[in-house]
Amino acid sequence: MKQVKFKSLTFVMIFGFVSAIVSSPHVHAGTIPFETTQDLTSLGTVSTTVTGLPDATFAMDEQKYQQQPLTSQTTWTGFCHQGGRDVTIQFPNQVDVQHVEITMEQNAAEGIYYPNDVEFEAYSNGQWYSLETQDTSIPQNDKTKTTQVFQFNDSVGIETNEIRVYFPVNIFVFARGLDITGSTTETGDTPTSPTFQIVGGNTPSTTGALSPSSPNAYGIANMLLVPTGSYGELGTWSESDFEPMLEYINSAGQVVAPLFDTMLFSPYANVPDTVVGWTAYLNDLFQSGQELSALDAAVGATNESLNRPGYKEKVVLSIPYFAYGDSNFGTVNGQALTFTGTVTDPDALNARNAALNWYISTLLSRWKTADYQNLKLVGLYWDHEQFDSSHPGEAQIFQSAWDVASNNNLPLFWIPFYGAEESTMWKSLGISAAWLQPNYIEQGANANTTRISNAVNTATQNGMGIEVELTALDSDTESLYQTFLNSLDYDGFGSKNVSHAFYDGSKLLLTAEQSGDPLERQAYDETAAFILQNTQ
Repeated sequence: MKQVKFKSLTFVMIFGFVSAIVSSPHVHAGTIPFETTQDLTSLGTVSTTVTGLPDATFAMDEQKYQQQPLTSQTTWTGFCHQGGRDVTIQFPNQVDVQHVEITMEQNAAEGIYYPNDVEFEAYSNGQWYSLETQDTSIPQNDKTKTTQVFQFNDSVGIETNEIRVYFPVNIFVFARGLDITGSTTETGDTPTSPTFQIVGGNTPSTTGALSPSSPNAYGIANMLLVPTGSYGELGTWSESDFEPMLEYINSAGQVVAPLFDTMLFSPYANVPDTVVGWTAYLNDLFQSGQELSALDAAVGATNESLNRPGYKEKVVLSIPYFAYGDSNFGTVNGQALTFTGTVTDPDALNARNAALNWYISTLLSRWKTADYQNLKLVGLYWDHEQFDSSHPGEAQIFQSAWDVASNNNLPLFWIPFYGAEESTMWKSLGISAAWLQPNYIEQGANANTTRISNAVNTATQNGMGIEVELTALDSDTESLYQTFLNSLDYDGFGSKNVSHAFYDGSKLLLTAEQSGDPLERQAYDETAAFILQNTQ
């Protein structure tokens, strides 16, 4: 089981258990001075469109929250992922719009948060104009159950036959009470530039996928995730475990060609978030005869069988995500650390940064002392698969991780899950390079190949690599895996011009290589074929 991924999916699934949401009565905000002011909502036709890439799984998740119109004053309408929503109200004739409002809910206990902002737009002469963007006034980390009215007011009014309300949807957004008032007889201002800015559109420019030759990829072409630190043999790697990952060994036992060029060592999610827990993880990582030490020996052995003297395997090591709210981390440099926040440090940033600096300092010191002859450290991995703006100090802790990595002359890498908040904004978070998880196979019987093409498009538009995912070795998963690899090839993402990260649970590819079952063995052979056809 992929630890964090499954937690993220569980996070989404909690909405399946949200019952009818109780909130305070709708209160109309804003006073319109015209005597002729009237309700315009009933005159218009309301439609909603996805502004990002439509996704069948997310669309199905939100269906249960689409039972009543968005104009309802009592029932919430839910929107799930897919970038954002344009809610358009089209009128049969020109009207003078003086007031637009929509009500949002935040209920942290149910995982419901406000969007960052809401934008109000008007249509005129073939062009959309931005009337106003209203930011969230109630912080997303507010733990109380609240409602907030986002609104646009203009005492003169805007002359238009279409109004649009846009809001981003990072995970789920709940809204109701869409209301437009104004006049059908008065004449308002025309929303023309430069008074109002022209809406530039929601389609991002294409930058191209992350390539192994990209400066920020540091030569990573095919990187295998290596979970360690728990689960006995599943989380303990020996020299013989690594060898079939470093070189492709066919079913006849013959060494054919190099396989994975990079190993990303990551902790299981059950490592206790304490000094004791992370020290134990590091002890395991640097233990003689296993993990890094075993990889070093395996590279030395495969260098001989592959006839590549002097080759060094690239290594990426993980940085823990020290989450706000965790208490009693332990003592670091004589200071007792807690991440629950204080009056002087409400987001516990000082304590979390102290833990971050301690961990990376210890990690790099032990790496230097180990002096592995066949390994090369090329970067650090941010071991948290999402950015959650509702968490206190989230942006600052991302920045701190980048600062510490940069101060040690190392890049910071990230592999967010599909639809994760700010995943396409990885550069602004201080990330050096990112690979996107399609999470296609994890959908099981509901898997839709649109998810693969959407992930490819997202990666292409935002300069990301792609993660190749294998979650089991049964026949159903094998069929999905074949479809996944074939789709990547078809979309041009199987080429050597795209950098890949590979997730295989806990040693699934090793299990496949060692299996006498042809079906299980197939996963290893297909993975090797996918890599080798694109690197040779």
